[in-house]
Amino acid sequence: MSRHPVCGAVELTLAWHVVLLLFAKVLLPPLAPAWFPGLGAAVVNAICLAGVWWVLWRWGWLRVSGTTTFGRLRRWWLALPMLLIAGSYALAGLDGRTTVVVSSLVSLLWVGVDEEVYSRGLVQQTLTPLGPLRAAIGVAVLFGLGHVQNYLFFGAASDDTLWQMLSAALFGFTCAVLRFAIGSVWPMVVVHALDDFFQIRSPGAAPDWWQVSVYVFQAAYGWWLLRRYADRDRLPSRNAAGDDDRPPPRRPSNRRRPSGRRAPAPPTGCGPGQP
Repeated sequence: MSRHPVCGAVELTLAWHVVLLLFAKVLLPPLAPAWFPGLGAAVVNAICLAGVWWVLWRWGWLRVSGTTTFGRLRRWWLALPMLLIAGSYALAGLDGRTTVVVSSLVSLLWVGVDEEVYSRGLVQQTLTPLGPLRAAIGVAVLFGLGHVQNYLFFGAASDDTLWQMLSAALFGFTCAVLRFAIGSVWPMVVVHALDDFFQIRSPGAAPDWWQVSVYVFQAAYGWWLLRRYADRDRLPSRNAAGDDDRPPPRRPSNRRRPSGRRAPAPPTGCGPGQP
């Protein structure tokens, strides 16, 4: 993989989509049994998640990417506005019989976990050396562009795809800043899964004025979060953010330095995607 953050993030995004399409369109047969119509989506996303998880483990990024930590628990409330927006799509009710509704909830939970770990976890960690603003914008652009696959391979209409790309980009920007502020992808997993579930199972589309209001709010809220939290904190520690905002205390050392010699500098290493 390229050592430049942007090139690395693009390569990882393309690789994830190639694997997704390979399993969804080529390797796996259609999986939609009557007892679990969303089985295919769940299996494909579970496979992609396993691949992303392996890469994060191989590079030592599982914790620092916010994947195996709950981050700053007292900041989880920052995701509440996004959760309320997701819940607004359920006001009109849920469409479909019980089996379909439950199947959708389970499969879209897998989608939420997979896409958050790959986008706000792996891709965002690759872009982290660029700083919070440029990393969040990069995540938003790549996440939005990735939804063009719905038009190219899954039969979505071109105008619907363009709106979905814009919606995904703004959603991705806000979630990226939330990940910087909270230090974990898991609040966004819940928001992502429920947002997809309520929109897909809603009996009708939300009014245009509401959708535009959501877009404006997500852009403004993401910017406010960036200035209030991510910009103030800069970036989460490379050793992962804990529940406490304060850095851990340094342990006193009983070793004495030899006089007249400078202490050796600690070794440094650059993982893939880091400059």
